[in-house]
Order: sequence, then C-alpha cells, then structure tokens
Amino acid sequence: MLKSSFTLGLTMECRPDGSDCPDAVVVCFHCGERNPPGVRWQLVLNGVARSFCCGGCLGVAQVIHAARLDDFYSRRSPARPPRRPRIDAWDGDGAAAEAAGLIRHLQGEMREVSLLLEGIHCAACVWLNETYLQRQPGVVDVSVNFATRRARVRWDASRAKLSDLLRAVAAIGYRAYPYDPARREVLAGRESRALLLRTALALLAMMQVMMFAVPAYFSSDGVEPEYRALLEWASLTISLPVILYCATPFFAGALRDIRLGRLGMDVPVALGVGGAFVASVWATVSGSGAVYYDSVTMFVALLLVARLVELRARQRAGNAIESIARDLPDTAERVPGYPASFASETVAAAALCPGDTIRVGTGASIPADGKIIEGRSSVEEAVLTGESWPRSKVPGDTVLAGSINRESPLLVRVSAAGQATTLAALGRLVERAASERPRVARLADRVAASFVAVLLVFALATGLAWWYLDPARALAVTFAVLVVSCPCALSLATPAALAAVAGALGRRQILVVRGDALETMARVTHVVLDKTGTLTTGRLQLTEVEPLHGNERAACIAIAAALERGSEHPIAGALRAASPPAETVLAARDVVALPGSGIEGVIEGRRYRLGRPDWVAALHGRPLEAGAVAPDAIAVALGNEAGWVASLSFSDSLRPGAQALVAMLQEVGIEVSLLSGDRDEIVRNVAQTVGIADHRGNARPEEKRARIAELQRGGAIVAMVGDGVNDAPSLAQADVSLSLGSAATLTQWTADIVVLGDDLPRIAEAIIRARQAFRVIRQNLVWAFGYNLVAIPMAATGHLTPLAAALGMSVSSLLVVGNALRLLRDAETPATAAARAAVGELKVATS
Repeated sequence: MLKSSFTLGLTMECRPDGSDCPDAVVVCFHCGERNPPGVRWQLVLNGVARSFCCGGCLGVAQVIHAARLDDFYSRRSPARPPRRPRIDAWDGDGAAAEAAGLIRHLQGEMREVSLLLEGIHCAACVWLNETYLQRQPGVVDVSVNFATRRARVRWDASRAKLSDLLRAVAAIGYRAYPYDPARREVLAGRESRALLLRTALALLAMMQVMMFAVPAYFSSDGVEPEYRALLEWASLTISLPVILYCATPFFAGALRDIRLGRLGMDVPVALGVGGAFVASVWATVSGSGAVYYDSVTMFVALLLVARLVELRARQRAGNAIESIARDLPDTAERVPGYPASFASETVAAAALCPGDTIRVGTGASIPADGKIIEGRSSVEEAVLTGESWPRSKVPGDTVLAGSINRESPLLVRVSAAGQATTLAALGRLVERAASERPRVARLADRVAASFVAVLLVFALATGLAWWYLDPARALAVTFAVLVVSCPCALSLATPAALAAVAGALGRRQILVVRGDALETMARVTHVVLDKTGTLTTGRLQLTEVEPLHGNERAACIAIAAALERGSEHPIAGALRAASPPAETVLAARDVVALPGSGIEGVIEGRRYRLGRPDWVAALHGRPLEAGAVAPDAIAVALGNEAGWVASLSFSDSLRPGAQALVAMLQEVGIEVSLLSGDRDEIVRNVAQTVGIADHRGNARPEEKRARIAELQRGGAIVAMVGDGVNDAPSLAQADVSLSLGSAATLTQWTADIVVLGDDLPRIAEAIIRARQAFRVIRQNLVWAFGYNLVAIPMAATGHLTPLAAALGMSVSSLLVVGNALRLLRDAETPATAAARAAVGELKVATS
C-alpha cells in the first residue's frame, strides 16, 4: 500500500526570485525545473515533503515510489539549473557583458548580442523567434540557428535595452540568455536528460497499455464487460503520466502557437492526442464507446523518440560547429615585472592588454596573440588550421590564441587579446555562419506553416464527412488524419540536413559564412583559382643556383645571404631558409638597398651587387650569359667588380594539394580556370603542372572580375577561390567565393566560405559536401510530400487505424533525420580518397 500523501493547493509564499525559500521548494524534486511562484504541488515521500513544478512530475514521482524505485533519486545526478539572474540585471551589467564579449559594441548606438535560446525544437520555433524579435522597437536584424539554438540580434541601444529583448523572447514562451558556452552545456545536458526521461516513461507506458489492448485485438468474441472495464481503467491510469508529463511540450507549444495566432507542428499533435484521450476517458467513464489509449501512448512515445533522435543529431552538429572557436582559456599567467622580474600573477585572459608579457606553460593553451620573446617549443594550431602536427616556434615567431604549447615554457609579448585575437575573429565567423539560413530553409518553413493550416481544414472536413457517413468512426478517422499528417518530417527535412552538413564541414575546419552559399555551391559549374597564395604558398623559395666562372654554390649562397641579412624582403627570407649552417658567417658592410633594383654591399673588401641582371651588369660592364636565367622564375643575379658570380632563380612553390584539388574538381565535372597577375610564362608553367587548360597571366583585379562576368553571361555558376586583398573584386563578382584561413583578413570576411588551414582538397570537399546536402534535402522533401500524398488519403478513407497512423508518422520523421545524419559520417568519398593518395604521392616525390 502506498504510504504517502499529497496536498493540492498548498501555498508557500516566497520572494519572486526564490531567495528566501529552501531549495526543496524553489526547484522541482523530480525534474529540477524551477517551481512556479507559490508552490501548489507537494507530496510526502518517506516522511519528507517534496515540491513539484506540475502535476505531471508529481504523478511520475508517485509511480516511481509505488514501484519501490526511490533509489532513482539518490543515484541520479539531477540537473539543477543555475540561479537565473533577473532580466533587469543584464542592463546593469552591460559593461561587464561587453568586456566578456557577450555584447559587441558596433558603430554609434548599435549593439550585437548572441543569445542562447531555450525551448527551440523545430524550424517553426526558429521562424517564430526571428519574426517576433524583428518586430520589437530598435531591432535591426535577427537570425536564429537551428543546430546551435543561438540567436544573433542587432539592435539600437538608444531605443531598446537588452532586457527588452529577453522579455520579448519570454513573452512567446521561450527563454533567452546572453550566450555562454558553460550555460549552453548545462542547458543542452538538461534538455537531453529531460527528453530522455519523457521518452523512457512514454515507451514504458506504451508497452504496458499495448499489453492491456492485446485481448481486444485477438479475442474473437470480445472481452467480458467487467474485464474490459478493468483493462480500460488500468490503461487510463497508466496513460495519465504520458498525457500530464510526457506530452506536456506538445500541449505547451500548441497553446503558445494559438495564443500568437500561428499554426505550428504542435497544434495538430495536441489536437489529435488531446481529442483522442478525452474521448477515451469519456468512453471509460460512461462505459460505452471505443478507447484509444494504445494509439495515444504509442503516438506520444514514437514522436518523443523521433524528437530525441533529432535532438542528438542537432547537438552533434552544433558541437561540431562551435568546437572550432571555444578553445580560449579563461586565465593567463602575466609577468608584470619582465625583464627585471619573472614573478607571475594569474589574471583573466580577457584582462590582458597589448604589450603585456605572459608565461605559457608546457601543455597549456595560449590565451592571446603575440610574439615569442624567450623560449623554443612546438605549438599545435589545430583549432586555427586543422593541422594537428605541432609547428616549431622560436623567438620572434607569432603564436595565436587557442594554440597549445607542447614542449617547453614560452614567454610571449601580447599583441592582441580578448575580442581582438584571431580566435575571436574566427568565433565571430562561426557565429555568423551558424546564424545564416539559406533560401531553401526559409521556403520550407513557409510551406510547412501553410501545410498545417490546410491539414487542419482537411481534418475538420474529414471529421464532418465521417460524422455524416458513420458517426462511430468519425473520431478514429479524424485522429488518424491528424496523426499521420503531422508535419514533423516536412519541418525537419531541411534544417536537419543543413545542421548535419554544417557539423560535418565544421569538423573539417570549413566555415560556411553566408547562408545561401551552400545552395549556390551545390550548383557550381566553374571554379576560378588565383595562383599566388592559393595554388602556391605565396612564399618565395630558392629553386636554382648556377655558379659562374668557377665559384662554388655554397659560397654564392653565403654571399647573397650576407647582403640580405637584416632585410625583410621575400628574397631575403628565401636565402636565409636555403643557407646551410656554417662555422663562420660572412659579414657585409656599407649595405645599401635600391628599391626596384637590388642590394649592394662590401664583403671582405669586395663590392657585391644582388638584384636585377642589368643593374648588376652596370657594376662590371659584362653581359649575362644566355640561358642562365629560367624563363618561368624570378631571376636574380650576383656579381662584383670582377664579373658575374652566380645566377639565382626564385619561385613560388606549389601547395602539396594543388594537383589533387584540380583533379577532384575535374572528376565531378567542374571546369577549372587559373587567373593571376603574375607573368604569363610563370602562370603557364603552374597551370601545366596542376593540369589546368584555361589560364591567363598579367591579369589585373578588374580583368579578373571581367573574366568571371564573362563566364556568368555564358551560363556558368562560378566559384572564385582567392587569397589576397586584390582578389576582393573577383570574389564579390563570383556566385560563391572561398578563401583559405591564411588569406588576408579582408578576403576572409568577403568570402562566403572560409577553409581554415592550407589543405586545398578541402575546397573540393566543400563543393562535394554541398552537393550531397542538397541531394539529401531533395530526398527528404520528396519523401515528406510523397508520404503525405499517400498516407493522408488512406487515413481519410478509413484504411489506416490511429495506431498505424502513429507508427507511420514516427517512422517518417525518423527516416528524414536518419537520412540527414548520413551527412555527419566521416567516410571519405572516392574523390577525397583519391586526393589524399595524390597528396601522399606528391609528398613522397618531393621529399
């Protein structure tokens, strides 16, 4: 016998924020949610009064207690939500919020905030939040991401406060907080656990109710009335927690939609479940009529299973997107007395300023951008480049926030901290990428909303028709129509696929910055590549040294390096990299650099010149031998008063994946062109090496843009891959633009897609993934519409029972989500595998 009691209507007065109430009263004993003001639901369990947020939680606790499973509450780790600050507090803490990077200060009174939304579960929720916030005074722009549940809001602070935005979200039944990764993890975990509990309870109840329904299904002469009544009352008792607790999100969502004058996917669900349950209760109480407890519990259980699968897929996609830019440490070791003292103090990473000196321990994450002033180590920059292999760093080298110091401690002088770091800029790219929604997603939202309205009218007409034809079957047929045509699959078809592909690309360090870029990239027919910095590294290398008049190669390099020592010219860097270690280093004096010509100086009593051949020839008056300079390289001559010393050739080396990129694009039927401002012969040599037939050199920025426009007039969908600032006009002209993570900042922010690191095959992978994503979207939409075209007429004509309708709807939603989840697989496509093999062969050949 249940030895517990409960009291309804018990009121305990507490302050609105719950500050003077015990924790047992402030939060629900079962789910951990905050109790409403004035506790109404209380149950004495094992002699202790427990408070609950609603009757559903109280009922579930009773069931757990009756089943002698009270250990559940002692073994679990309940998700106690953090104390929610009052909404007004965000206005008072505005300066702190800006310092923490929660609010961005734009031009004038414009502000931008990233909000974390609680309660988002479908595309209709996204549409509602965007539409309602957009109507608030002072709000300029709103975009909500389905995968990460983040809203990016831009508003005029002179017309509205942050608290006004938070209240607007609360007014439509959701909760919003300025984005914080820790809070996101807490909310995601709590949402997942709550949904898992609802699903488990609904499945358990469904199985039990189905057992009670078995005799009615298989008995040839029916069940005796007294036993039938007992089974119906037992089914009603077990179905109550499903309706009062498990189905609460559907009823709450439907009430919110109706109050706001819109029709979301929860409306037909609530109408079907509520109508069937009320009719079943009436039949049970009156003793006549059909009951649908089995159909109701199965519908709720399978719908929750589909929603749980969708939630896990969304969280996987969101984690993949956000993992790129959440690696900045919270604290840093500052060395304020350097170089006089090496004593350190622990400070917040956001409090660092340019010029500060910090110590980065072995294995620690670097908290700010800066230059190494002491120490040598290897630094892993995977978060910024996608390359997990550490890079060697020495004094004078730049290190970036979010990188990990792997070998030995470093002293770093800060050049940028907080929101000014490269990682913070990357975070803003990620946020913008997550909040953009493509045209196809917006179109699918509008179609789904219209579909619900048509569905309700059709269900009403079906019910009236069956009421006239066969009143006994009217409710069952109407319930089947509402259930089988629930637009879950239609609402999830597009956002599930987009979230999955964004997560897959995010794991590959590919950021889709603009929402429509994926859709356009899926239709690309022509890719235009820049040469310098894209196909090539953008760094000169010494490729050939031809000693003249009996001079030795090493001596020629040493003389040239001595002249360039201290210079920041690209040729100087190439010479330093090519110089072998030497016991004695030559010293040059009276060094003079002549821009556009070269550099000269005195080494061991002789005057040398390094630079343009005609300028060097003026020193001794002798012509350079024919054939000494390669036609496709940068020619530099070395000479002294006695004559020529050597001819040096410098060139920009190809990136390892250049040939693989071109091969992958051509394999999927995309034409490739090469446009560069470099000399024709150099461009021709690079094009022939990587296999590009269409190439053009000496192209100015405007000529590149004109060539892309010409291709577009011919019907091509053009993607431009550029690196430098001079590529900005052609990037803007192209239908979709891509840049590498090493590109200039302006190019990154102009591009539609940013590929972090220097792995060129990822560009082709992004295009292939985009094509896969929209193929999946088309499959999902065809399935959703085809399923409804077949299932709705069957339900309307009475050929589908409510039970079969519930099963069909849930399977339809699971198929859509499962199909989208294929995009998260890391399996390589044949083209990608071929590219990896080609890159490996190239590395072997060049080693």
